[in-house]
Amino acid sequence: MTNLVDHYKEMHKDESLYTGSALNLHKETIRQQLSNKNCKTILDYGCGKGIQYTEENIHEDYFFGIMPSLYDPAVKDFSKMPKGTFDAVICTDVLEHIEEQDLDKVLKEIYSKADKFVYLGICNVPADSFLPDGRNSHVTLNNLDWWLEQIVSHATVFTQVYVYGEGKSTALIENNKVIMKKNR
Repeated sequence: MTNLVDHYKEMHKDESLYTGSALNLHKETIRQQLSNKNCKTILDYGCGKGIQYTEENIHEDYFFGIMPSLYDPAVKDFSKMPKGTFDAVICTDVLEHIEEQDLDKVLKEIYSKADKFVYLGICNVPADSFLPDGRNSHVTLNNLDWWLEQIVSHATVFTQVYVYGEGKSTALIENNKVIMKKNR
């Protein structure tokens, strides 16, 4: 995964890439779950450049004023994992950027930081951007069922998964079991 992180560090030099604004697609749903689970602390895992908070102030309008702790291994300012656990971990437009062989490690890390709720927003179509080695930056593209096979065993807290791009699918997981799945 180190080589891939290095690729993303290089790509982050382009100010228009990986700003964090992909969170806009998910903010309403996340807001509902933050309220439902009475979350007071949040980690944005794979936050990009963080403009969703520094410029768009999504946390003020949608996260009840809770400023998330930010983590992104490819962004110098956010490359150190925050200590402790959080009521909620949100991860949008991230997992499709992780190579399949590294997903288990990343999912373990995400769930090790979550006490109540995890939200995973995953795009399943090619991105408009390419890695320095020529590959599409969305290196892992799969449907909801495939993603659930990767996620369920890690899902120790309530989890909402939203796969979008080619169709839209959502699932809820609780106690390592899918409790609802819907394709739209």
